[in-house]
Amino acid sequence: MEPPSDAVKEAELEQKSPARRRPFARAVEGWELGAITVGLVLAAALVAVPRAARPGLFPVPLVDVAEAGAAHARLVALAERAEREGLPFEARAVGDGVRRLGTALASGVGDPEHLNRLISERVQAALQAQQLDALLRLRAVQARLFVKAVRAHVWGGPVSEELAALGGDFVTRATRNGWLGPNGCVASDDELETLFMRRWVDVTGLRGVPQLKPTLGELRRYFRFLLLYPEQAGKSDSPERERARQRLRYVEALAQHDTEYPVGLARGSLLGELGLMPESAHALSEHLARPPSHEWNLRARNYLLFAASGREQETPDLFPPDAP
Repeated sequence: MEPPSDAVKEAELEQKSPARRRPFARAVEGWELGAITVGLVLAAALVAVPRAARPGLFPVPLVDVAEAGAAHARLVALAERAEREGLPFEARAVGDGVRRLGTALASGVGDPEHLNRLISERVQAALQAQQLDALLRLRAVQARLFVKAVRAHVWGGPVSEELAALGGDFVTRATRNGWLGPNGCVASDDELETLFMRRWVDVTGLRGVPQLKPTLGELRRYFRFLLLYPEQAGKSDSPERERARQRLRYVEALAQHDTEYPVGLARGSLLGELGLMPESAHALSEHLARPPSHEWNLRARNYLLFAASGREQETPDLFPPDAP
């Protein structure tokens, strides 16, 4: 017996129906991946479009880890040689003068001007005795002892004689400037060494001696730390603006030595924080006119759009006395 004709027709319809749906299925196949791709493209386009943004971030100098490690190794070698071989009398006299000045500054007892003259006389005597190499070793061993004294210090407690002699008013400055964290001083050992050596050449008057002049790496570490943790000159009605003024001073000082630092962006950002919009726009425009620096260009354009709007105007005293 043959099956009913209508049963055959239904079977044919069932076989053909998937074939009719197949073109539409192929058209929408993989739509999720396409939607994600389109979304990523749109997001990237939105991010790349300059939008006015209030200045608030600024670049800090890049630290070459390998160079910093090599500098620390040289300092350790000099310090170990000084401890192993000792130092000649004239160099030791300079070290004694540095310690006496530090103690006077920490305690407020003594005559710093007299001690500065004493140190100058002793430095000249050491140089006349051709002991520049010994002075290098003296600075290294005192820097090493200073770092140890800072790490051993219990913040909030009394200052040890060693830390007072080598650091002077360092504890007071660190407390005032916010250089403290849950685990003590926030500066790394390399940064502490750099801070000490900077102060040491100032105290001894030897900053201009080629063998004792700070390297570019040392300057970058020094100003990087101060840009992140600027010194506070005193009480201010606006601590944020005071920090911006101090940071601007550091930027100008660093720009005299570091040609790779994006000074225009840093200057423009800090001037914008101070409300000096025309000056900020000028500095940012100078940054964008320099050879390609794509890493910072979008941020510079965002700040420039904000500065060009002229939303704030103020003419504060940009540079307090005693520039670094």
